[in-house]
Order: sequence, then C-alpha cells, then structure tokens
Amino acid sequence: MGFVIYFSVLVLIAVIGISLYNYNIKKYSVCVNAVITQCDVRVKKVSSSHHSSQLRKIYYYMCEYYYEGQHYTYKFQEGGSFQYIFAVGQETEIYIDPDRPDKAILSHTPDKVGLIILLSILGLLALAGIVLLILIKVYSKIGPV
Repeated sequence: MGFVIYFSVLVLIAVIGISLYNYNIKKYSVCVNAVITQCDVRVKKVSSSHHSSQLRKIYYYMCEYYYEGQHYTYKFQEGGSFQYIFAVGQETEIYIDPDRPDKAILSHTPDKVGLIILLSILGLLALAGIVLLILIKVYSKIGPV
C-alpha cells in the first residue's frame, strides 16, 4: 500500500511540473523582434571547491521592442557559459506575455531545462523507491540477523 501512495505522489509532482511548464509557454506566447540597446560584461570572482577562486562572466543586456504601437524595455542577465552573445544594435526575438507586454523572456529554452531537472529528480526518486522496495523484500525473506 505504501508504494502506491509513493508513486501517486511522484505522478502528482510530475503532473504539476508539466502543467506549470505548459502554462509558462502559453503565457509568453507572442514572439517579437527586439533590438539590443545595452550590453555589459562583468567578471566576478566566485569561490569554488576545486579552486580557491574562479572568474565568472555575467552578461547584462537591455533591449527595446514594440508591441501594438507601444515601446517597451526588457532587461536580462545571464551568467556562466551563456550561449547567446549579443552586440549593441543586434536584433533578436523575445517572447512576451500579450496580457502584460512589459513582461518578457528571451526564449523557452530555460523552461525546458527546468522540466529536464524536474523529470530527472522524479526519475531518481522513483529509482530510490524501487530499490527500497527490493531491499524490503530481500530483508523480509532473510529476517533479522
């Protein structure tokens, strides 16, 4: 009975995670062209377990876009080995919320990363549950030592 509850909780977490992922995609559904107006790269020292200190790049961007005749500004930052390197004046596509056009995201890719992490955690929990059930079965046949 306990494993039924355990796997039901896992399924519930997965359904909630996938629902939130789909909601975010629907929320930021309009793609508009934006122009990068500002770009700063700052280097920050970060402590690491492997090295005493490590340099990390943080990219700060500002872009402007128009939606239904209105002018908007979107600021974002990315750190680490960010795959997009923009230059001032470069055009890029961003996704906005049509109900609140001042809210935007660069792409839906970060959402997929969150979904992958969620599903990986659920997979590990499911695997741990299966291993636990096998150990309980084996231990119940052997009995206490």
